[in-house]
Amino acid sequence: MKNAWLVRPFPHGAKRLDEFKTQNIVAVGWPGIGDLTNKSREDIKEILSVVPYQLNGLELGNAYATIDIFVNRMQVGDFILTPDGDDIYFGEITSDYYMESTVDNDSTGYPHQRKVKWLNNTSRKNLSMPLRSSLKVHRTTADLSAHVEEIECLANGKEYKVEKLNEANVISVNYPLRPDYTISFNVPSNISKDEAKRLSNYLETLYFVQ
Repeated sequence: MKNAWLVRPFPHGAKRLDEFKTQNIVAVGWPGIGDLTNKSREDIKEILSVVPYQLNGLELGNAYATIDIFVNRMQVGDFILTPDGDDIYFGEITSDYYMESTVDNDSTGYPHQRKVKWLNNTSRKNLSMPLRSSLKVHRTTADLSAHVEEIECLANGKEYKVEKLNEANVISVNYPLRPDYTISFNVPSNISKDEAKRLSNYLETLYFVQ
């Protein structure tokens, strides 16, 4: 089953959308930490906690979760969504993770890369409201697999028709996350096992402290 991922075009704080499109890549920053091939999530956490970045707390949690998605969780064949203002670009991952040493420095700073095939682009207004809301996450990368059907349609230049659910087709879910905090959300009454799995995978990324 294919997944879908957000990758913002600002590795190391610089806009690289032109490089993304002309070189058929997506990339994240954090130069100076070496090749992350075969590095686990915990390895990445350790690397970021020492020189040169010496991250900790929330900043460390966000950083290593972001890099782990790019290095370990993305797979060849998955879809990429890259937003640039109102413009939305779609691609398909065509390579495993690799490090490009020629841009592994502070002035360029996008050494951690994957090859992609760019497929299509559209306007943000053409996205469903749930997908637009998911793009508000404050990370360089994020799991958008809960929207993979919509992303696949748009990536292939097709119109995505959002199924309208009436109240009878919606189940309200309340989950006691903590003794003093309950999460409430709605799911369709005919939610499938695959859809529930994608939702679970998405929720796994929503933490900010280890």
